[in-house]
Amino acid sequence: MDSAVSRILKAKQYAAERDHRVKVHSFEVELHGDNHNHLVIYDRGEWKCDCEEFLLRGVCAHVMAMEEILGDSVEPAMMTTPR
Repeated sequence: MDSAVSRILKAKQYAAERDHRVKVHSFEVELHGDNHNHLVIYDRGEWKCDCEEFLLRGVCAHVMAMEEILGDSVEPAMMTTPR
């Protein structure tokens, strides 16, 4: 089999099995919210977002959206009690 075809098939297999093959360690994304853009950061299990909701509660719709997008490749955010 052509090596390019083999690589493509293997890549598709890895993508299909992403929940147990891929583990994200860190990333930084800009999420375009309805009213503002927000910076969402993930670093080895710790989530951060620059929105007010996250600052108050330790979780927000922006973080929850990224958890949904990335599935089991990231650790879920832990809600904190307000300060």
